[in-house]
Amino acid sequence: MDTRPKVRKAGHKWTMDILELHAAKGCDALSTHIASFAENVFASSKDGKDDQRLVLLVAFLKLALPLLQRKVVASLVAALAKFLDANSKTLRLVTYEALDALSAAPESQLTADALRKLVIAVLDAHSSGSLEAQGGPVAIYAVRIPAQALVRLAAVNADAARELLPRVVSAVCSHIATDNDRVQRQAARSLLNVLKAILTPEVLETEGTFEDVARVLASLQSLTSLRFQGAWNHIFPLIAELFRFYGPASRPALEPILVTCCELHEAADQLPQQQQGGKSAQALSQLFALAAGAAVEALGPRAFLEIVPIDHPTEIVSEQRAWLLPVFRDALRVSKRGGELGFFADVVLPMARACEAGARESNVTPLQAKKLQTRAIQLWTLFPSVCARAVDIDTHFKKIAKVLASAMADKRYPELRLAVCQGLQALVKRTRALQKSVARRYHRETEDAEVEDVEEEVEDDNEEEQLDEAKLARDRAALAKYSGRYVPLLLSFVEELDPEKDTERAQVLLDTLEGFASLAEAELIGTTFKKVMQKLLEATTESKRVETEGAGSNSKRAVKLRQISHAQMALALALLAHVDDANVALLYRVIKPYLLDDADASMQKRSYAALVAICDSHPKFLSEESQLQDLTRAICESLLTCSVPAKKMRLRVLSHLIRALQAQPATDGLAEKELVPNLVGEIMLCTKEANGKAREAAFELLVAMAMLLRARDPQNGLMEFIQMVLGGLAARTPHMRSAAVICLSRLVFEFGREDPAIAQAMPALLKTVLMLLHEKAREVIKSVIGFMKLGIAVLPKDQLEQFLPDIINGLLVWIGESKNRFRAKTRIILIKLCRKFGYEHVAALVPEEDRALIRHIKKTKEREDKKKSELAAEAAERRAAKKNRDAFEEFMADSDDEGDDDEAAAMQVLKRKKDLHKKNKGGKVIREDEDDIMDFLDDNAAVKNIFSAQKGGKDDDDSDDEFQMTKDGRMIIPGGEDDDMEGGSDSDDEDKIKQDVASQLQRMGLNNNGKNDKNGRSKRKRGGDDDGSNGREYRAKKAGGDIKKKGKLEPYAYIPLDPKLMAKRNKREAVTRYGGNVGKRRGKK
Repeated sequence: MDTRPKVRKAGHKWTMDILELHAAKGCDALSTHIASFAENVFASSKDGKDDQRLVLLVAFLKLALPLLQRKVVASLVAALAKFLDANSKTLRLVTYEALDALSAAPESQLTADALRKLVIAVLDAHSSGSLEAQGGPVAIYAVRIPAQALVRLAAVNADAARELLPRVVSAVCSHIATDNDRVQRQAARSLLNVLKAILTPEVLETEGTFEDVARVLASLQSLTSLRFQGAWNHIFPLIAELFRFYGPASRPALEPILVTCCELHEAADQLPQQQQGGKSAQALSQLFALAAGAAVEALGPRAFLEIVPIDHPTEIVSEQRAWLLPVFRDALRVSKRGGELGFFADVVLPMARACEAGARESNVTPLQAKKLQTRAIQLWTLFPSVCARAVDIDTHFKKIAKVLASAMADKRYPELRLAVCQGLQALVKRTRALQKSVARRYHRETEDAEVEDVEEEVEDDNEEEQLDEAKLARDRAALAKYSGRYVPLLLSFVEELDPEKDTERAQVLLDTLEGFASLAEAELIGTTFKKVMQKLLEATTESKRVETEGAGSNSKRAVKLRQISHAQMALALALLAHVDDANVALLYRVIKPYLLDDADASMQKRSYAALVAICDSHPKFLSEESQLQDLTRAICESLLTCSVPAKKMRLRVLSHLIRALQAQPATDGLAEKELVPNLVGEIMLCTKEANGKAREAAFELLVAMAMLLRARDPQNGLMEFIQMVLGGLAARTPHMRSAAVICLSRLVFEFGREDPAIAQAMPALLKTVLMLLHEKAREVIKSVIGFMKLGIAVLPKDQLEQFLPDIINGLLVWIGESKNRFRAKTRIILIKLCRKFGYEHVAALVPEEDRALIRHIKKTKEREDKKKSELAAEAAERRAAKKNRDAFEEFMADSDDEGDDDEAAAMQVLKRKKDLHKKNKGGKVIREDEDDIMDFLDDNAAVKNIFSAQKGGKDDDDSDDEFQMTKDGRMIIPGGEDDDMEGGSDSDDEDKIKQDVASQLQRMGLNNNGKNDKNGRSKRKRGGDDDGSNGREYRAKKAGGDIKKKGKLEPYAYIPLDPKLMAKRNKREAVTRYGGNVGKRRGKK
């Protein structure tokens, strides 16, 4: 309770440390002592006289209460409760802070009785009206404390918490009506925590009609009234969270709140002050929709519509309730209850049929018909959301399967095709995800293949454990039953589109086709696939015939045939994963000619994609030696005909091919003789592609080819491959030479440390690459610098030393080329060389005109090392100081010798005195001006008016003569050289300072009526500056200095504050009055 902050802070710290130790050991002596002391201070305090002392004590208790023992906490809580309605705002605030810290700390020892009294005390303070004028901070504590205490009370005494719940909810709700956003947010959070802890879903469902629960629900219902409109941005998210928490138990308890939300949405445009708090009618509608969506998730769509129906006798779907359809769509997609196909069949489909039938009636206008058609489409958009988490596929899919097929084929509503396909796709993916979850349950030790689309996978582990394999089989059987109807239908839809133009629509259809192909019978898929191949061959044959007849590739007939071939190839890719090996061989024979024909780049890209799909889904295809040899020759022959769009897929095919060759025994040397020599140049060029994925695939393929040749010939295979790459250095184009250096760098990086042949050949490789340093192509130099860094890291010091002259001379050519951006790269290499060989050795190899760079690098390095060493030393000192402090604290905790304490304290005092003496060794001098008034009562007087004689400036060094004295005994300190050179007097300097102040005030708008002459001086007379308020009345008439006058203030630089000077018309007078007190301080302006 010491008034000195530092002393008080230190006392708090040491006391808290001891309390923590006692709390850990279970000692209660100190807790009893603190409680006794606090109660004595509380008892001896008088109203309004000891508020400062009480504030300091309560601030200490804020830290101590969570650590005190159980038996004293209750009495202190009762004592502190008296100050909740104290007259002092500061005392009230620190009391709330102390009780908040106590209720929030999990380690605080609060009994059920203490918690109950704490809640009642805060509620009583609220009911007394003392919180009305308290502001945000206290209101936040008044909301948070009872909520925290009630949650803790519920854990130890549920009945007592249940009894206090209505009062707490009512009090917290009343705080939401304030205009403070922080209070509103905290009140909403507190309500949510209290209701979740005490009013559980089981209690709400079984005891929803009890009086206490009814009072709580009435308080929640009141939050939707217009009185709380300013806090609706916090209230309706709270209501949404409550619906999600209670789930099905929300009905019937929260039904009135749901109905009110819907009614408010319908009347959002007519609400008064609809833009209060920055919330427009649209923003308010979004809040109401948020609560309604949470209700759909909690209750389910069928129960929701029983409370808030959307049907209308004349409009089919009520116009006022049509906003609920998008809410249903979004809520059903994420609902944990899952969607019901039965709801879609029984509720949504009849309304959609009625809308479509109403649009066809003869007595409706075109506008009404269009409106009804739009409503029907809007109802159909619920289908994908229902299917996302459907739980009744086995029982209700058969009811809507035929309707879905008819909807997809309905040409009047083309939008329905995509909506139905998205829903069917969601059903298939859900069964796949559940099936994979079952597989993971029994095969935890193995990793499944990647799932192409895992958005709809089951995320909840509990759901995964509750899977019913029998129901999963029934779901898949229900979908497979109609695959024979859906597969031909989807095929016909894809054939109508051009996959190149209608990419998104075609992809949805193809994904749906692929899903049902996985459920259909193998015979059906095989037959369908053969038909697709037949149509593809017919289209390609006819297209070539049309082109040879001279019609040209741009004729309508040729374009139509290309569209057909693209669609058939897309269908083949969708069915490929589910066909047998014979059909795979058939597809390979069909697409092989396209690898050698670049006339249709899109078709060639799809052919390579088909090869990748074959390798992914049919690994046996490359296990046969004949197929492997044939594909290898086809890939080699198609090198010059590969189009740019197909390069990425070609690289993926090559990766599969290399892995297959690694698995095959080396019998015919196909890889060494044909594949690698023919394709190494292509792979090198692909490492310079603009596409990042293509570059990475090329590098992986390069390493795979090197590993293949090393596996075939462990002695010379890798070096032979490097020799192939080195051949690229002799290429004509800089692009190829740069690619060769990059590939060489990657190979050295991968195999340089493990293969002794590369380590042995590294000097020769570095020497060869260094010859490219004198080229002009930027991309080549960039690659060479990268290889150079690798060589410096790989080669030992003795082998690298012979290349130092070539490296340094080559780098210095580019060190000044700022436009090519090589300065940083070359500088880094020079730094590495200096660290490895020393600055002197490197400087000896650098020409004289460039050695300044080496010196600069050396100085920079020394500076960095010095800074690092200083930081390390400081860190070591801090660690040592902390260690000594911890040791001292431990020693003090175990020591009972008061003499040691006194000796340590004496040493501390002695050390402080020595430091102070050393600091003040030069003595202090008062800075004094002739007309300036020094205020020694000012807190900063020592800083402003006293300076060290040790830093006395030039006057101390210029002359050792004694200062002259005036008649009144003051010293005359001559000016410095600068003052003599200026030739100005003190009076001139003072005038100049006053002018500067006046001009600054004028720029600030405080002297805009004054007029200045050309020299910047005011045209007003100086005689007007003295108005008696600048201290002249205290000057002695017969002596120097100031005198005291009876009944007047002491003669210091007091300036009376005149309220009249605050008026706008008195700006000039204020400037002149305060300007007269601005004096010059020597040494600063």
